Amino acid sequence: MIDTPVLIVGAGPVGLVLAKELSHHGIASTIVERNLDTTRWPKMDITNCRSMELLRRLGLDQGLRQVGVPPQHSFDVLFSTGLAGREIARWNLDSVDQMQTRIRACNDGTQPSQAWQRCSQEIFEAWMKRLCEADPLIDVQSGARVESISQDGDSVTATIADAGDGRGSRTLSARYLVGCDGATSAVRKSLGIELDGGPVPRIARLVHFKSRDLKALHAHGQFWHIFFSNPSTLIAQDEVDTWTLQNYFPPDFDPSGIDPIELIHRGVGRAIEVDRVLVTSVWRGNILVARRYREGRVFLAGDSAHQNIPTGGYGMNTGVGDAIDIGWKLAACLKGWGGEGLLDAYETERRPVAQRNVKRSGEHAEVHTRWRSRIKPELLEASGDSGDAHRAELAAQIRREDNENQDLGIEIGYRYNHSPVIMHEGEAEPAWTTRHYTPSSWPGARPPSVFLDDGSNLFDHLGTGFTLLELGAARSAGAEAIALAASSRGVPLKRVRLDSALVRGLYERDLVLIRPDQHVAWRGNDAPQAPLEMIDRVRGAAVA
Repeated sequence: MIDTPVLIVGAGPVGLVLAKELSHHGIASTIVERNLDTTRWPKMDITNCRSMELLRRLGLDQGLRQVGVPPQHSFDVLFSTGLAGREIARWNLDSVDQMQTRIRACNDGTQPSQAWQRCSQEIFEAWMKRLCEADPLIDVQSGARVESISQDGDSVTATIADAGDGRGSRTLSARYLVGCDGATSAVRKSLGIELDGGPVPRIARLVHFKSRDLKALHAHGQFWHIFFSNPSTLIAQDEVDTWTLQNYFPPDFDPSGIDPIELIHRGVGRAIEVDRVLVTSVWRGNILVARRYREGRVFLAGDSAHQNIPTGGYGMNTGVGDAIDIGWKLAACLKGWGGEGLLDAYETERRPVAQRNVKRSGEHAEVHTRWRSRIKPELLEASGDSGDAHRAELAAQIRREDNENQDLGIEIGYRYNHSPVIMHEGEAEPAWTTRHYTPSSWPGARPPSVFLDDGSNLFDHLGTGFTLLELGAARSAGAEAIALAASSRGVPLKRVRLDSALVRGLYERDLVLIRPDQHVAWRGNDAPQAPLEMIDRVRGAAVA
């Protein structure tokens, strides 16, 4: 007997988003989480533009903005000698309000459809858990630890140990299981899947604390992050009273015995009034990617599949992409119209994204190390021409080399170039860089975001299943053939007809087929010669 269609192990952000994605498609799931309460650790503090686009599909974007940092506050990042010292450089990064204004004004397809959002993971996770607990299609079971997993051709069975309720062990059976249980994933270990990569060469001591001493904390003005020269990093979590300080040390040093208040004062470069310390920890970052994302009916997503360091903010955001990708594919298979090839394509699509994002995160960290190594301590705070020249040189180097949180190519420009369920083309691929997004309907890519004449965004017109955009003058016959093929296979298809020269120019073809996750599956100026073969390919039923 099957207890649940999908068993999700782990109620962190990725597991919770996966449950909501499944619910979005009408599929029930059960989440088992070993902890009784949501995290108290800040962890991620930015939901990037692409994640906000994906969450908007689920109707979650406005709710997240309500619990996150208010939209008027900037994302400014500073490099400073300390709060009692000098500001060396500043990256002026838009607030949500400013970014949304820019996105509207620059309607040429180069922009995301949504602005980013600042929100600590402790807030994000608690908010998402409440939503999942209120969803009739999601059963959240806290205080439940997975002890073992077994599977056959039809189902997966997990042995669950319940914490503190006297029930002991029990079993849950599911059609599929997804391990979203973090870096120490019991699911990954049970499958014997190894990780490639290793630790970064430094130790960090985190201090998460409350303080309303804004006179001292805003010595350089309002900010999101401050990188100090000592080295440490201060993060403004809510623009009210919650802050996180990361102190960095050599890999062979143990900072656990240092008083957290002393660490705060040392890190920010002056004494400040601290109301209370919330949590503190010593951690060492890893740059790792799992060798496989699937074993039969069991899948990995989020930190169980890839581990990042904070630079770039790619960790949870990569995991959100995992959750959406595997979520719609599992739903398609459970509803009967998706083929096994969809599930095979999950690793093919998502693992290269994780490899690139993990690598880029490490490159950002190396930039920080490099410009800190150029500091001449005797000149950093010095008055006069020599001090001014040294600080100006540092500022120029930092601005020239550091693109952290500005890599739109990484965030929204990734393409599923080798996916077996995408109809690829023989022509040259559009240009790609880490920094810039090139708008294109290239198969496998996220297509361009465009605001229509009525003020709505094209993405908001896309369906829950596949969407066929009909953009050319001679679109009808080809569109009818594709719609008939989709209907014959039970594939949900929404047809969107648009008479817009702007959209047609950016989308490059008369007909563009878009998947449930907002990636292009196929495009053409007329129906393919064999529409059924194309539909079978993109639904994973006929994979070459």
